[in-house]
Amino acid sequence: MVRQAVISGGVSYHHGLIQPGEILHDFEVIPLGESVSVDLNRYDLIVVPRSVDGEVLRARRYQFARFLDRGGVLIAFGELWANWFPGCRWEAECHEDILEPVIARDHPIIAGFSARDLHWHPSTERWCCHGHLSAPPGAEVLVRNQRGDAWLYVDQMTTNGLIIASSNLDPDTHTYHRSPVAGAFFAQLLAWARAEAELLAHSRQQTRPKIAGLYSGVHFQRAFYEDAEFASRFAILRVWELAATNLHDYAALWIPRESNQDVLLQQRDKLSRYLAEGGVIICFDEVNQPWLPFGSWKLRPVDLNGIRVADHPVVAHLTPEQVRWHSHGAYDAYDNADILIDDGLGEIMLFLDERSTPGKLLAGTLDPDCHAGYGTETTRPLLRAILGWVEEVSHVQARPSPAKALSNSLRR
Repeated sequence: MVRQAVISGGVSYHHGLIQPGEILHDFEVIPLGESVSVDLNRYDLIVVPRSVDGEVLRARRYQFARFLDRGGVLIAFGELWANWFPGCRWEAECHEDILEPVIARDHPIIAGFSARDLHWHPSTERWCCHGHLSAPPGAEVLVRNQRGDAWLYVDQMTTNGLIIASSNLDPDTHTYHRSPVAGAFFAQLLAWARAEAELLAHSRQQTRPKIAGLYSGVHFQRAFYEDAEFASRFAILRVWELAATNLHDYAALWIPRESNQDVLLQQRDKLSRYLAEGGVIICFDEVNQPWLPFGSWKLRPVDLNGIRVADHPVVAHLTPEQVRWHSHGAYDAYDNADILIDDGLGEIMLFLDERSTPGKLLAGTLDPDCHAGYGTETTRPLLRAILGWVEEVSHVQARPSPAKALSNSLRR
């Protein structure tokens, strides 16, 4: 059974279309202002009607991207001016947008409808027209204006999911105002989208999960997550969306330097449960608030000349020179922590805890994510090593064997 929801912006027809007997009556309703507290990944199909607040949708763009990355189906109508979902590029009305459209190809969504049937705004210019879209590469344009701009497209290329975007065809508005053609068109579109959502739901288990990259709006965090080498590995998770997110949808949670520790402190119990349930956390923040379930960080210097690298699968192929730049403080040793990088004087720069819980905690002070975000090549070997490790452990979440004396095999 497809689980479906509509995002409501509180507009008259948003209310009208969800009433008993109306076309969206069987959809769960997500008030836009509460969407930050909703895990969209629970749904298979989401409809965003015309005239939902574009500013808020833009702020939630990573949330929708994660939903699509998990194989969800998104239907978006109207003036999509905030470009809030992947591949979206809306443009304002041109002269051709008030003329009869062109059906660009056959498709079940528009089967049985003529171009005249879909000409809903034949008024004078600058009166009530909803513009057009620049379709992303690989998208199927179903209806376009006479200049070639998309009015309706289906995009199965930009994400792992499916996007149905429609600007100057706004069946939600016209269905509410009792247009029989718009009502029939909307019903046919929804029927096709539901069938596709059911197919995609079955294939979700075959999709390799990404790492949830916690994002607090810091420049280098954004640049790291969008880096040409690393972007495909991450699903960006706004820190404000952490509370509602099911972290087990992802291979791991990456917490970069300069994250919002006020929010992390509020979510300490969630992080602890995630590790207790077998989750993986990678942390490079300066943890001066008590939100990290294990490890004690202090702001103190390390001896960079004495750096040692353990003979451990995470860092076994790295030399001390490849991790020698600086350190933002140091961690204290504790029984369940395998020391991966230290300075030879007891100051720990990277450790792995696989024993305190069924999960895995990798935490350090070297901030390779930060400097990759600023464009350096220096920290990439460490990042590649960690990402390779995450890929391996995300497929096998077994409890490790008793502690190994790795600190005795550290290489200078």
